[in-house]
Amino acid sequence: MSSFMSMALSGVFSLLEFGISWLWLQVWGQSILIALPIAFSLDMIFGDKLRFLSDKLADKAASARL
Repeated sequence: MSSFMSMALSGVFSLLEFGISWLWLQVWGQSILIALPIAFSLDMIFGDKLRFLSDKLADKAASARL
């Protein structure tokens, strides 16, 4: 999960700033090296609590539909 988050978010934000180009690819490559350990650390610290919260919200949304 942390790998997906860091790859997606760093790619999206740098794509918005530079557009699709060789510069974008270089910046994304550098930013993924920063984003991956940060995302992994945040997932290790807050992951269980956030997954628990998302389960509760999904259950609440499912029960509201019925």
